[in-house]
Amino acid sequence: MKKPWIKSFCLLVICGAMIGGCKSVEQKTILVHAHRGGMALYPENTIPAMKNAVDLGVPVLELDLHVSKDSQVIVSHDAFFNSVKALTPEGNVILKQKEREYKYFSMTYDSIRKYDVGSHPNPAFPDRKNVKTIVPLVSDLIDSVETYARRSGKAPLSYNIEIKSDPAKDGIFSPDYKTFADLCMKVLLGKNLGERLLLQCFDVRTLNYVHQKYPSVRLSYLVEDSNATFEELMARLNFVPQVYSPEHDMLTKEVVRKIHVKGMQIAPWTVDKKKEVLRLKKLGVDAIITNRPDSVMLWVSSSL
Repeated sequence: MKKPWIKSFCLLVICGAMIGGCKSVEQKTILVHAHRGGMALYPENTIPAMKNAVDLGVPVLELDLHVSKDSQVIVSHDAFFNSVKALTPEGNVILKQKEREYKYFSMTYDSIRKYDVGSHPNPAFPDRKNVKTIVPLVSDLIDSVETYARRSGKAPLSYNIEIKSDPAKDGIFSPDYKTFADLCMKVLLGKNLGERLLLQCFDVRTLNYVHQKYPSVRLSYLVEDSNATFEELMARLNFVPQVYSPEHDMLTKEVVRKIHVKGMQIAPWTVDKKKEVLRLKKLGVDAIITNRPDSVMLWVSSSL
């Protein structure tokens, strides 16, 4: 029989190990992803936005990819110069009814880089800092961020990068999904980011293809079909990805449980309001994608 003090010591060790190894939902570290670099703060998907996110201490940068006529991989959410976000090389506003005539897939990058995508105020984010800047190549953006973070003494950042493929865009706004994916992967794998790279997509064709051809790449499944069940959405894939990334209001306690049972992390989008951030924190999500990374980092770290 053990002496009482030995028995008490053993219990303390066991309890300490359990507490250290099993964090509660409230103690869990939630990774904040700066959506398009934090589009409420700086022009979206630009190098200035990403550098600002580095300054804020954001751990993950989220961005989007398209392809130009000359097969250059560029950083943009839209497949064309959006009338709300861009000015012509002459400084003129692009008419809403004409914007699709400025699609990237019909323009060389030398032409694309002449447009200004940062000076035109975005009414959705009136407090955003407006700066003249261009649509960058993803290779240039990553190089700039890596250099800037290193010189600033920041820890290496991770990247959550979306390939904007869609069956309706094939051959019109982008190449076929396999060519699109291969062009993106050639550039991204050349950056040797390892586990710091997470590739996301709504298009299950692309996810299934990348999983098969590039099995070492971490993948995130973007979903927004609220009419489908979790099981129905997962049945569209040929595998279980590392991350499940739904529109935030699709998440309930039961859905979160199912996702975690599958071994996936959860990264809902796009969350800018404190009440919803706190709800998701209570549910036990692993990450939050937001336009306002400065505010959300404070909220997820708060005990309130």
